[in-house]
Amino acid sequence: MILAAGNAAAGKAVIVGRSAQAGGAHANWWMMIRSPIGAIVVLGCLSALLALPAHVADARTHHVASKHVKHGIGHRHRPARRAHRKVTKAASETSKQTIQLGVPLPPKRPLKVLTRDEILASDPDRLARLGQHIIVGFARFDELKPLVEKRAIGGIFVTDFNVRGRKAADVAKDIQNLQDIRKAQGLPSLLVAADQEGGYVSRLSPPLKRQPALATLVDKKTSDADLEKAVREYAETQAHELERIGVTMNFGPVVDLRLSSHRRDNGETQLYWRAIDSNPYVVAKVAGWYCDTLTKFNIICTLKHFPGLGRVARDTHVTTGEISAGLPQLELSDWVPFRRLMGKPGIATMVGHVRIDAVDKTTPASYSDIVINSIIRGRTKGDVLLITDDLGMGAVMRSPDGIGGAAVKALNAGVDLLLLSDAALYYDTVMSALIEADTNHEINQARQIESRKRMSKYVFVSSSEPQPAPPLQAQKEPRHAPPPAN
Repeated sequence: MILAAGNAAAGKAVIVGRSAQAGGAHANWWMMIRSPIGAIVVLGCLSALLALPAHVADARTHHVASKHVKHGIGHRHRPARRAHRKVTKAASETSKQTIQLGVPLPPKRPLKVLTRDEILASDPDRLARLGQHIIVGFARFDELKPLVEKRAIGGIFVTDFNVRGRKAADVAKDIQNLQDIRKAQGLPSLLVAADQEGGYVSRLSPPLKRQPALATLVDKKTSDADLEKAVREYAETQAHELERIGVTMNFGPVVDLRLSSHRRDNGETQLYWRAIDSNPYVVAKVAGWYCDTLTKFNIICTLKHFPGLGRVARDTHVTTGEISAGLPQLELSDWVPFRRLMGKPGIATMVGHVRIDAVDKTTPASYSDIVINSIIRGRTKGDVLLITDDLGMGAVMRSPDGIGGAAVKALNAGVDLLLLSDAALYYDTVMSALIEADTNHEINQARQIESRKRMSKYVFVSSSEPQPAPPLQAQKEPRHAPPPAN
């Protein structure tokens, strides 16, 4: 055994070795353990190790399991296999924020993950009641058929993985086959969601026509009249393309503000290239024209990602993120587009997995009760249809609640739709958690009734012709300087 020791006289390192010194070291340890103070120190160390939460020990297991994503569909952002590979890199940072030694975390939901067969054989009424809130991504259309037949989902998420190398007509036929099952059941149509922003995020191109990002229109037009005409033509083209395969909900427009340089590294978010503008009034007008056009084709548009990603430095595909700005600053800048458009007919809002430090420092907005009910619903007129960002993202998967706990909290907070990018990876865990909570009478039934009423006003749960949204007229706004980024 080799030990380095300081030479007090000369300040030089000397090598001390061999068995005599090793034996002396063991003897010193034994003497320390025999003394009362030494024993307390040793027992304290052992207690701290035993008190570590289970999910710290499971970090390696989660990482190994996540590698299997490459054999199926990944996250919706091209698919996020890269995000899975980055999760372990962010684990230590996340752990520092969520772990207090000696304070055990509550058990993650569910206590038991049911098999797919067990889920589909469970109480059919409960399965339909809970399943209507879930939208799933998938690898193959045939894996969706049992879920649709058992009324275990409310919608599907179609992405590049499902259309690559295929004709639009063939994709449309597969979707229609699922809708025919719903029609035979006497149920409303499935919600068919897509992530077709244009530009960097064009999941369905090809086979659908590729379009540039909305921001490119803002850069080229000098007057409101010219800009409105260009945006409406853009949205009409996109709506016709989405109609070709049967999409009824698009995850766009992005109304996060462009507050950072294109050089900022925020992983897969790439917000600089996706955001419309830094001026919230311009963003609100462009998003309003876009959504107004889409709703005339019975396609729901989705504002994203409340509370805004413009000030968030980290990629929530990988780890947690937060907004440190105060509420007055957010209301006067980042939230202007959301406030002007949320609650209008045919417009949904996607809630992101970032924390608002001024409101809730521990829980991401997507399943924070105070954010959903005080910040969003409490300050917005009309019925706001809310959908989470993908619950399979790192910010949720590595949280103390886990994906199951987050799903339960989101529904109890009054979120209407839960997005799961991959049914094979996440559905069983989420539905097991919801069934477990419902069995234990832990699902807020009043909120569920309110949610069903909200959803009944949207295209995908009504057999009658939806009323078109009233035109959103452009408003003249004072000259605006981009708000400072934190």
